[in-house]
Amino acid sequence: MNKKKKIVTALAIVMLMSVMSGCGGSNNGGNTAEPTAADTKPEEMTLNVMLWGDKPKQFDNIVAEFEQQTKDTLNLKLNVTFTPQADYVNKLKLKLAAGEQVDIAFDAPWMNMNAFIAQDNYINLDSYFNNDSYPGLKKAFGDKILNNNKFTGTDGQLHTYGVPLGQYLGDIGAIYYRKDFAAKYGMSDIKNHEELLAYFDNVLKNDKNVIPFVIKNDGTYGASGIIDGQKDLPNKPELGAWDLLLGPNVTSTLIIKDNKVTDISMTGDKAESIANFPAPLNVKDYSTFETIREWHDKGYIEKEPIVRKDARGTFTAGKAAAMSEGLSNFSTLNSELLAGNPDAQLGVYLYQKSVRDKVQPNPAWISDFRYWNFLCIPQSSANADRAMSFINWLFESQANHDLFELGIEGTNWEAVGEDKFTYPEGIDLGQNYNFSGYLLTNNPTYIRLPADVPDELVDYYRYVADGKSFVKSALTGFAFNQDPVKGQLANPDFANISTEQLSYTLGMVENPTAGLQKLQQKWESNKKLQADIETIKAEVKQQVQTYLDANPIQ
Repeated sequence: MNKKKKIVTALAIVMLMSVMSGCGGSNNGGNTAEPTAADTKPEEMTLNVMLWGDKPKQFDNIVAEFEQQTKDTLNLKLNVTFTPQADYVNKLKLKLAAGEQVDIAFDAPWMNMNAFIAQDNYINLDSYFNNDSYPGLKKAFGDKILNNNKFTGTDGQLHTYGVPLGQYLGDIGAIYYRKDFAAKYGMSDIKNHEELLAYFDNVLKNDKNVIPFVIKNDGTYGASGIIDGQKDLPNKPELGAWDLLLGPNVTSTLIIKDNKVTDISMTGDKAESIANFPAPLNVKDYSTFETIREWHDKGYIEKEPIVRKDARGTFTAGKAAAMSEGLSNFSTLNSELLAGNPDAQLGVYLYQKSVRDKVQPNPAWISDFRYWNFLCIPQSSANADRAMSFINWLFESQANHDLFELGIEGTNWEAVGEDKFTYPEGIDLGQNYNFSGYLLTNNPTYIRLPADVPDELVDYYRYVADGKSFVKSALTGFAFNQDPVKGQLANPDFANISTEQLSYTLGMVENPTAGLQKLQQKWESNKKLQADIETIKAEVKQQVQTYLDANPIQ
């Protein structure tokens, strides 16, 4: 996934548009015809495109530029309709149900996509990829992307039903700190954990009204990830241990050996459930919570971080010396910091050594290599080939891609080297073209970063966009069906477990090991909870084993 300009930066990899288009008067819905790119100028044609959200300022100028550039080649007109997010799903359903001409549409598994595929509403796009007649698609969509973004069709086989759009398969956890503070303390850039702690100590000594490390009150991007990043953590893929999210606040860990599920444990489970796990996964480890409490006692974090509603705002206002978020948020965070502190300098420390060393694959990064957003072509489109020729053009070159993602070069943006951009001097950013790339253009082959991203960080952005950096999950393609155990998953005690652990994650409880052990005893003595856990585990094991029998790990 994704999240970049505007809303896309924060969400990063979250949704993409389905593309629907067609050729001449023939529908390629059966996918029996061989699609070919036109060698001569085709007849002018208008493609109807549905995207969700609000229409970007100056979007008509971008479309006009595209049509001018391609009038002697693609000869396409684009009729792009933007629909408010609240209305998009229903409007798309109604249009397709009525058989209205839609050639390219944004869709995603979290929207209509799965249901529409099951109803045979979307065209099978297999033959357009790895096809020399569509070099842009061939260049931008390798086998790893395609093979892991297929869906089961009405024939029971896996096919490509949408053009997958995304840039990153994850994000890099980073500590953002004030380089100007560090310089004031006589320190250089932070390069290791010891220097980070020395920085916190200097903040306590020299800036008593500044929080050394501000954390979010929900526990995310807190101290635990940083502390764990210094440990020699077990390589879970090598040990055959795979985590599976079952629902809100509920995660299971499965041990898979020789394509058999041998053991399973989950949130709230008894300690004995991990007894047969491979070491060191077979014992509870509370050491991270002990270190978090040490940070609390030293004053690195606030005494009651649970009341801190806006950690980022606290940092950008100059009231905190460090915070943690994903590396993808660098530009946004830098802009917010400089807006209130024009003399500030934003530093970045990547706290995971395997990330700093760009280890490939990184055993801590497990992915199913699936994107969240797609461009689909409905069966009702008579213009599939022409629509795919437009998408092919988008990914045929950096310049083509940049036109729709960034706008007209020299007017909306300016290139900085081969992989960065800035804005023309004096431009009104509030009126400038600002397109959410996840709708149409995001792809790991074409990434152009804001100019304020330091050169030493550029390689890390590309590292997290590279599929070779991730370990493929043994459960890639598996989707847990909650229906048989939806009642058990709705047990409110699962949410209570998360709430009870939060104060420990925030370092607010003395003697965390003793406290967590008491909580463990409390959960184990909850007969209703334990009965629900056993029912859920049996269902998970049955579903996963059925999947592995049909899709053995290679």
